[in-house]
Amino acid sequence: MERPIFQPVGTPVEELDTPALVLDLDVMDKNIQTFQGYFAATTSKARPVVTSHLCPQIAHRQLDAGGTVGGIAVTTLGEAEVFANSGFDDILLANQVVTVSKIRRLCALAAQASIGIAVDNLDNAQQLSSGAVAAGVELHVLVEIDAGMGRCGISPGVEALKLTQRVDGLPGLKLVGIMGSVPGPKGGDDPSEHESQTKANLQVILDSKEAMEQGGLSIEVVSVGGAHCYAQAIQMAGVTEVRAGRYPLMDHRLKSFLPELNPAAKILASVISHPIDGMAVLDAGHKATAPDQGRPVLEGIDGAEATRFSAEHGIVELEGDAQSKLNPGDKAWLVPYELGASVNQYDYFRAAKNGKLEGFWPISARGRLA
Repeated sequence: MERPIFQPVGTPVEELDTPALVLDLDVMDKNIQTFQGYFAATTSKARPVVTSHLCPQIAHRQLDAGGTVGGIAVTTLGEAEVFANSGFDDILLANQVVTVSKIRRLCALAAQASIGIAVDNLDNAQQLSSGAVAAGVELHVLVEIDAGMGRCGISPGVEALKLTQRVDGLPGLKLVGIMGSVPGPKGGDDPSEHESQTKANLQVILDSKEAMEQGGLSIEVVSVGGAHCYAQAIQMAGVTEVRAGRYPLMDHRLKSFLPELNPAAKILASVISHPIDGMAVLDAGHKATAPDQGRPVLEGIDGAEATRFSAEHGIVELEGDAQSKLNPGDKAWLVPYELGASVNQYDYFRAAKNGKLEGFWPISARGRLA
């Protein structure tokens, strides 16, 4: 658990104790307005995935901005509980819930909010049905289809149709539709090739919808994810919602695919050593930056690159004019490569406006993995 130093509102951002996860509210609000604005005149709407930021205050701003279905998506039951207790009453748990104890918790949650849940096998659907009946609630079910993620989801085609037919009519469950996740961009991906593959993956989901409707089923919701696929999804008839997560805060991984959005959450670090001309050392290491999927990017200093991280230290290699910069006591900004992993290292955003601290925003669902 993070033990932050709570400095007073109005403190200049660069005087915050480090490492610190700083949220620029103006940049975040502009990202939200820009991205959700894409859905204003479309039949598809955004369903914000709160897993990347885990912060109810941010999620409320997303729903207030328009262009959404009016609800959110989460990845774990613990996240769903946190957000339900923070005033959210339309929550899609875009994942499978399979154990007896978790199904009990899920059904208890359905007594206070509209809860959607993903299923990809009949045994699980029957367990959910029994739990819902016992609790006297109704769960909204989306059959998950594997659209190229190679993760959860039943195979499209005949298998998906059979499962959906069996799920339809189970007591305590309401079949509302289908869902699928589309692989996101990776470093070095060509945008045009990614766009083409994304369309093909989305079509897999829509073909399943058509087969199910021909089989006599009513498919009200077609939910696809994530933020990187919105441009293709809103052009394809039949998609009703796009589950999108990282766009309010952004990260380096998604930036090349959504260049009009900017990083709103960055890690502020202090230089603690400059032992040789070609190297500086930051106080933000692996514990502060979570570089598992990619190294954070040092911002604003040509010739300086964050290259390796130990538990407590970040190493920056310096070339040319950068060798005279980043001296002990200086501050540096790191843009996370993968937002969700970085945010999960902290308990609070240091929310800032015009370069000054506005307050500490709790990352309330941090660590709610179960």
